[in-house]
Amino acid sequence: MNCCWKLWTRTSKTKPSEKNLRHKIDFRVTHYAGDITKRPPTAGTLFKNSMQALVQNLQSKEPHYVRCIKPNEIKSATAFDDERVRHQVSYLGLVENVRVRRAGFAYRQRYDRFLKRYKMISQFTWPNFRSGTDKDAVRVIMDEKKFTDDVKYGKTKIFIRSPKTLFALENARNELIPGIVTLIQKTWRV
Repeated sequence: MNCCWKLWTRTSKTKPSEKNLRHKIDFRVTHYAGDITKRPPTAGTLFKNSMQALVQNLQSKEPHYVRCIKPNEIKSATAFDDERVRHQVSYLGLVENVRVRRAGFAYRQRYDRFLKRYKMISQFTWPNFRSGTDKDAVRVIMDEKKFTDDVKYGKTKIFIRSPKTLFALENARNELIPGIVTLIQKTWRV
């Protein structure tokens, strides 16, 4: 045969060294440059691909939240306990939540927690911000990344209107983490 590719299947002509190939799962291609064997994807590869598809799917969506409030303890459709409902509404912070959601802010976080998570994406806040409060540091990050139109600053929390802004912050953070890990490893190994 003058053909460059020759597909070996599991037949009586199969060489003894190829008997370990499983029928319809593995196959071997004989090529002028050498044999090529294809194996099924590993569990790790399947899991990684599944997680990537899930993350891509989640990033294309906008979150919606459902809060359930029990109207009474006796599980009756006709009974309504005002005191119990007021307690649940105040405990869950639903009034504030509704007010913020009406304003259109999908994400909120305390300044200290936000800074702790995203301080590495700005050269002015990494490794430590010493020019003011956590609120000032968060302002520096958001100004540097040009997200000022999508953000409002409260007394103790930052409010972000669009999930896309949050995803952009997460992507910037994820790009920097391997370099930070390498830096830490270098420091401790020396």
